[in-house]
Amino acid sequence: FCQSHVTESSRPGRVGAAAVLEFWVGILTQQNLWYRDKTVLFLLDQICCAAFIHHQEECVQKLLYQQHKNALGYHGDRGLLSSLVGWIAGNATPSFIEGQSLSGEVWFAWLVLNTEAMFEEESQLRRCVENELLSEPSISPDQALKKAQQKLKLPVAPSLQRLQLYRWASQALATPPDHPLLPLIWQKFLQLYLRQPGPEYGLAAGGCIGRRFFQTSSQAALLKDLRQRIQEVSDFHHTASQALRVPPPHSPSSESQEDESPLNPQPLYLTSPQLHSELVRLFGVFALWLDDETLQRQEVYLPCLPPEYEPHRLAQVMQRQQVGGCLIDL
Repeated sequence: FCQSHVTESSRPGRVGAAAVLEFWVGILTQQNLWYRDKTVLFLLDQICCAAFIHHQEECVQKLLYQQHKNALGYHGDRGLLSSLVGWIAGNATPSFIEGQSLSGEVWFAWLVLNTEAMFEEESQLRRCVENELLSEPSISPDQALKKAQQKLKLPVAPSLQRLQLYRWASQALATPPDHPLLPLIWQKFLQLYLRQPGPEYGLAAGGCIGRRFFQTSSQAALLKDLRQRIQEVSDFHHTASQALRVPPPHSPSSESQEDESPLNPQPLYLTSPQLHSELVRLFGVFALWLDDETLQRQEVYLPCLPPEYEPHRLAQVMQRQQVGGCLIDL
């Protein structure tokens, strides 16, 4: 119902998708602890999917961002501390994602993580943590986070496990292999992992910053899980690419083609062997990047890399560029 409401509102002469999305998000997030209600999460996932398809993510993120700041203890646009809302130092800071990731409500997780990333960028926290890690080779991410919080004079900052690099890594592990957002989620992780920010801070290029976040045994285990997951996803799409293309059930007749809703793209991405083959290639490239220690430990002249590394795409990821409407075109 929510999605059809958004679609109807997008027709000429109607109020527009943004107004309806804001209405539904406002209604669904009114109650306390709404993010623990599975029914609310299910509906919000549909809303977030509609926002993505109609290019209206920003209006939903705006509402979630203010709620996120309130949960952290800030109020108003000035970012003043009002209360810690039950947050205790050493515990995970508040998030609308219970735990580290969501496997069912991936559209919702996508918007929440992008919202949390806005705080990390706006507060300069990510840049300051990176600078600390580059300036002191022996410092741990936890120590870098504490020093960054002190330097920036932040009254409260996300705890270590809530940093975006770990959040996107966990969501990449949890997202089903056939979900249309999975390539974008992996790209979000790789953008943070493969960054070489040294020159930005007046320091020598010392390879990718991401490896500094995976030094402890538990963090190394997470990185191992990520490498294994890429292979599993690639295998899934390889198998799917070999399957015979089967028309989706209840395929609309030629007379009703104009009634097809843009909110139901599943047959396209679930039944196209060509798309699955392209995803096998894409995740194969991701695996090359993640496995190459030389690429990660030192500055590499990207045009000299073999073609299978897709140097142009790698440069886009390292520079966090956006191409078209997505991070990187498939």
